[in-house]
Amino acid sequence: MKSTSIEAHESIKQDKSRLHRKILQALRKINKGSFRDIAAAAGLRESQVWKRLSELKSSGSIQEVDTKKCPVTGRSVTVWTINQSNQLTLL
Repeated sequence: MKSTSIEAHESIKQDKSRLHRKILQALRKINKGSFRDIAAAAGLRESQVWKRLSELKSSGSIQEVDTKKCPVTGRSVTVWTINQSNQLTLL
């Protein structure tokens, strides 16, 4: 990996943690939603949310529960929720 990539990763590490917390707080509030729903509930840009969802899924914090038709694109999108088996560790 290039040193510039490593530097970039290190510079946003704290921001990623903050975004993870905001996404999880939004999911607690709305229970489940697409990346657009989560972004709206968290007060974040959509790009800030969809980039973090795979990280949260990999950590076991969230899980896919459904799909729905996106009102913007008309395409099928994933619906996410907090992983109930992991919820106690997230509080």
